Amino acid sequence: MTAEMRRKKVFKMIITKRKLLKHKMLLICATTMPSTIVQDALSLTIVDQRNQCTQVRSLWMKMRSGDFWNRIVNNHFTDQDWLDNFRMRKSTFDYICTQLFSELSPNPLAFRPSLSVEKKVAIVIFKLSSCSEYRVVGNLFGVHKSTVHTCVYQVCKAINELLRPLHITMPTIEEAKFIAQCIKLRTGMEQLIGAIDGTHIPILPPKIGYRDFVNRKGWPSMVLQGYVDNNYIFRNVTIKHPGSVHDATVLKDSSLYKNNEKLIPKHYISINGKEIPLMIAGDPAYPLLPWLLIGYTGSLTPEQESFNTYHSSARICVENAFGRLKGRWRCLLKRCDINYKFMPQVISACCVLHNIVEQFKDNYHASWTMEVNEGNICYAQPSQRELSQDTINTNSKEIKEILKEHMAMNYPLRQSSFKR
Repeated sequence: MTAEMRRKKVFKMIITKRKLLKHKMLLICATTMPSTIVQDALSLTIVDQRNQCTQVRSLWMKMRSGDFWNRIVNNHFTDQDWLDNFRMRKSTFDYICTQLFSELSPNPLAFRPSLSVEKKVAIVIFKLSSCSEYRVVGNLFGVHKSTVHTCVYQVCKAINELLRPLHITMPTIEEAKFIAQCIKLRTGMEQLIGAIDGTHIPILPPKIGYRDFVNRKGWPSMVLQGYVDNNYIFRNVTIKHPGSVHDATVLKDSSLYKNNEKLIPKHYISINGKEIPLMIAGDPAYPLLPWLLIGYTGSLTPEQESFNTYHSSARICVENAFGRLKGRWRCLLKRCDINYKFMPQVISACCVLHNIVEQFKDNYHASWTMEVNEGNICYAQPSQRELSQDTINTNSKEIKEILKEHMAMNYPLRQSSFKR
């Protein structure tokens, strides 16, 4: 039996069940209501049946052109066209579709032909990369805007369920040692396995609770906290806090903070008789912790300023990662028409897609960074208040001092180009 025959059979069964249900309701009415009411109901039923026979639906589905996807993209797009429009090569797109096929495959019993997995994924990736409205994306792909909305929700959830566990992972001990070695060769800093920071994503906030989402720059946002390695790969992300929340609060509510003993690999080297663990670089908005190394604040000595300069060069990877993330997925660069409640799923999906294209070595265009810089003018990132370090762990402070002395003894003293 073909899929078309199965659809017709199911449709016929539904119509039959509805007729039987209507007949049963009339029988119930006949035993409980006056005869005049029953006669009126029967006459209305007969008229309704006649109308069903004579009235033909004028429009089942509006005609739309899917020429862009069916003919132009599939038959004429080069890898450069794919990068320009979908921010990835065709081979990377095919990998994503293959991984999501089990979750997004069409229903063979649907009354109307469903969209293919490839078209669903293409609609969503184009939406995320262009930040176009639902209506605009729908017109381009030949579907209604409600279909685009459904695809965004389905595909983003599928990406987070199936691909996030594969592509956003904490480094193993061997990976961590390799990352630390790469950062040391580039910056001189010992035992750093990446950097952590937060960035604000513009959203359309709710009317009730609007102020909770307004950040220090005065515009509504959602906070993305990301731990990034030396290759701009997100290793851990937290996306659940409105823009008014401080970075330190976001950190303390993250899985990285709560489970750092399990998540951060254990490997030590000895410097001046002190065991130095693997650490993540952060800015002064975060607390100084045994696994989180921040720079010095206040009035600085030449050694402290030099340490901060080397430390900042190690932290630049997370800033670059955020820039590349927003450059590829412009729905994170400006407000889009996606509901704020679903934005954490969208942001997470974008981080997964970012990691995939970085791991597949797809090109990143410098012009995308220019768009990010222009976007940052409209939505300037808020600066965070420096966190008071009055309750610093003694061991953490000692590790920081030893690293400062080690840098001063083995590397030239450097001055920061940024002066307060």
